[in-house]
Amino acid sequence: MERYGYRHRKTRCNGRILLAAFTLLVFLGGCAYHFPSSEEEYDPGILDLTSFVVVGDDHLAGFMDGALYQEGQQNSAGAIVAALFASVGMSPFDQALIDARNGLNVYEDNRNGLKGRYQLVYLDRQASEPLIVTTEGEPLAPYAGDRRAVHDFAVPFMHIWQVDDPAALQNNPYYERMALEEGDETLLTRLESLHPTTFLLWMGMSDIMGYAVHGGVGDTLPHAGDISQYDLPPVNLFEEKVDLLLNVLLEDPEARGVVIGLPRFEDHPYFYYYSYDFIKLENKMVALAKTMYRDFNDAVAANNSDPSNPKRPYVDFNDNGYTLYPQRVVVVDSTLPDAYYPDGRPLEKYRQLEEGEYVLLSFPDEMLKYGMGSLIPLPQRYYLSKAQAGAVARRVEAFNEVLRRKAADHPSRLVYLDLATPLHAIAETGKLDGWGKPASDAHPVWEGVPLGARLGLYSIFSLDGIHLNQRGNAWLAALILQALEDAYGAVLPPVDVNNHKGNVPLY
Repeated sequence: MERYGYRHRKTRCNGRILLAAFTLLVFLGGCAYHFPSSEEEYDPGILDLTSFVVVGDDHLAGFMDGALYQEGQQNSAGAIVAALFASVGMSPFDQALIDARNGLNVYEDNRNGLKGRYQLVYLDRQASEPLIVTTEGEPLAPYAGDRRAVHDFAVPFMHIWQVDDPAALQNNPYYERMALEEGDETLLTRLESLHPTTFLLWMGMSDIMGYAVHGGVGDTLPHAGDISQYDLPPVNLFEEKVDLLLNVLLEDPEARGVVIGLPRFEDHPYFYYYSYDFIKLENKMVALAKTMYRDFNDAVAANNSDPSNPKRPYVDFNDNGYTLYPQRVVVVDSTLPDAYYPDGRPLEKYRQLEEGEYVLLSFPDEMLKYGMGSLIPLPQRYYLSKAQAGAVARRVEAFNEVLRRKAADHPSRLVYLDLATPLHAIAETGKLDGWGKPASDAHPVWEGVPLGARLGLYSIFSLDGIHLNQRGNAWLAALILQALEDAYGAVLPPVDVNNHKGNVPLY
């Protein structure tokens, strides 16, 4: 099986986050949570729920904690919406359930034993902080049910350019496990056979994350016929494939749906869990680092004194005061111009990160004690530069502009759900600077339910830092239902977000 993703590791989840979340509940009036109830009779409005179809990638599939497992699937946003649709007369919503408790963690090395989803665990009752560890993994198995009845086509790591390419789609193990016997099938032909009447469409996240999660190793302008999972698809290719999908999804003249926009990539903990200046060094380590880079900085000074040479940045460290000072992470950057020591040796291509650059959650934090990010420059696969981050941000906005335009072209049949704005408001509360101060002191809630942005108990993000967890999916489902009500005159059951767990630690 091809590995999708990145190498993860054990890490700590600050117990103070859990305490803060508990304090927040007390702060919010000190009263018990009450699920919002309604005396209204539920009504689908002008929605035809005869055939409800979900189309997307891992972000809509219930993939979370690094793996696809059954409990996650059953708590995907699409599954939650479908369960509530059932109360207004919809027929059963078939998913290709994976029948796995922990699934197969695609972000771990499984060569010496299968790893399953991530789990928060207190090693003992005296521990102040839980650890993120892997569970026992299970191989990806074929779907044994009726494959022709499947209506959930949120397929982990499905890229937009695969929707009409049978070979590329069959190479995705998550699609292959529920594929029909015909070798020339495409996602489009599968959708045509279902005659969708109501649908959710959220495509593009795998196309963005495939590049960003891997440290920008792919191409930002790949040729359409030679594109990989690590590349950023061109905007015109994205629009072409979205058109193909919408042509099928809107084939029934009464079909209606929600098109979900892409959130900002940097609003996922995978990119903000560590700030660009998160490293703290004891005084002896600061002194050692300054000594280590002395000859390097002397060579930079000599290089920069020649006006004909491209300038190179210094590597320097702040002295500590009463508290340890945040130090910018030292990285390897192959894009830096060539320079040389006085004796002719090539100058190492080292520099320090700046604001607007991102250390990835895959940072090997177990190496901090050995000087990773200070004495040992961080390899390029563990961060995104300003240029790479800018390329991703521009592509996200361009994809969203395509989706907004498509919704505007079908005003009575498509509604565009802006996910970026509400997700950003939540994410800002989890972005800590080098001193530990959050970008926002707001306390986001939904119907009294706290929505956290780190990796703690009340977070909406799963432990891989990329995907929503059950609570996050319930929150997204609530936004979807609200959009359907506003656009199509429906009166739908509310989502009890509090009934869907966040990241629950075990002892």
